[in-house]
Amino acid sequence: MAELVSESDGPIHRLTINVPARRNALTPGLARALAQEIEQFEEVGETRVILLSGAGGHFCAGLDLHWLRSLGPIPKLADLQHGLSDFQSAVIAIVRCPVPVIAVVQGTAAGFGFDLALVCDMRLAGSSATFSSAFARVGLVPDGGSTFTLPRLVGVGRAMRVLMTGDPIDAMEALSIGLVEEVTEDSGLDSAVRRTVNALLECSAPSIRTIKRLTRAPEVGALEQALSTEGAAQLQALQSPEFRARLEAFAARLASRSQPA
Repeated sequence: MAELVSESDGPIHRLTINVPARRNALTPGLARALAQEIEQFEEVGETRVILLSGAGGHFCAGLDLHWLRSLGPIPKLADLQHGLSDFQSAVIAIVRCPVPVIAVVQGTAAGFGFDLALVCDMRLAGSSATFSSAFARVGLVPDGGSTFTLPRLVGVGRAMRVLMTGDPIDAMEALSIGLVEEVTEDSGLDSAVRRTVNALLECSAPSIRTIKRLTRAPEVGALEQALSTEGAAQLQALQSPEFRARLEAFAARLASRSQPA
């Protein structure tokens, strides 16, 4: 089963993260595959819009902590650096993509999955969507650019609260603070997405591409700098005793849930 489903439908291209058993948590390899898919879209081409979603009723639960634990109790710095680079490549690919990338969010968007939704050009959410930074709760820091993107969307104070507490935000609160552009019942999400896509397709393709470039070009350098500084802080956090203790506690909770009653 492909972990990333890539489908073209004329001017619409759908990318679906397809690891439903783990709520579409990402490994570095899967993040890199996502980046490579997005990087293939050129300035001149048939694709007019990209829809990014997750399978099984969830968007993306962030980093697959099982992958991280597989590196052993003291991961090599090179492994962490390579993994971080793979994750951040997906963020850069989205902001540099010449066509609009729309996050279609149901269920969980947490950790790096939260960051991934934030960097998209628009976010359309089902009523089941919940957004959570989650990094601080496990002793980590954001590494997908949300210290840059979130304040631009919701303001500094609200962004600080979201990033520092990790408290989940439901779909309607996300709409009220400007985190998403539209919320509809999950059953009507496809129709809502189609309305937005149709509105884009009715407009001039060169105009849409130019508007994205003009709007996002000033962000690129600043976002890349934010990713660099976030990445350096994250590498420190990943090697800290605080994180290792919280990771083992997480693993213990998972193990206890899997035990027969």
